[in-house]
Amino acid sequence: MTISDIKELFEQKFSNHFDKLSVISKDNQFSLCNFKNQFLNFDSIAKEYYSSWATTDMIFFDLEREYIIFVEYKNSKMKSKEKPKIKQKFLDSFALFHKILETKGKEEFWHFKTYLLFVTNKDKNQNQENNRAYLGSEKLLDILESDIILYGFERYKGWYFDEIKTPFCDEFPTLMETEFNIQLEPE
Repeated sequence: MTISDIKELFEQKFSNHFDKLSVISKDNQFSLCNFKNQFLNFDSIAKEYYSSWATTDMIFFDLEREYIIFVEYKNSKMKSKEKPKIKQKFLDSFALFHKILETKGKEEFWHFKTYLLFVTNKDKNQNQENNRAYLGSEKLLDILESDIILYGFERYKGWYFDEIKTPFCDEFPTLMETEFNIQLEPE
């Protein structure tokens, strides 16, 4: 099974689960990223089919680089006590994905490349912005800033995800365009 096959399967099986990004990114009654582009609402799929599973908010597929991209939006301040719940979301997302694909074994499932985008509200996570600034000189920081993984999620790189980015919402449109050639359209 290829990424193209998976994308087609999801688009056919879950065609009624496409939502605008402004709907998918709603967290605590507030849309974190107000864009009208439509993506698969992975949370909605989970609620309809496996109601007790907490999953990432969105899933999409990069056919060119062959990635499965899981996206989580967090509008509130990241607190240490929430990290185990977020880790469980990652695990439940993989479990749901595995169940949807009906893969025969872990070898077949784990050969897919996965990518995590964890998008947060910069104003509510100012301490993380300060951590980015603390990590190096301004010139070096300009080069590396997009590769700095916040919230301790670097521990999941190589284990759960092949690639991880933790942009703030104001950085998200640029990341989507540079990484996936997707231009987000404001609402």
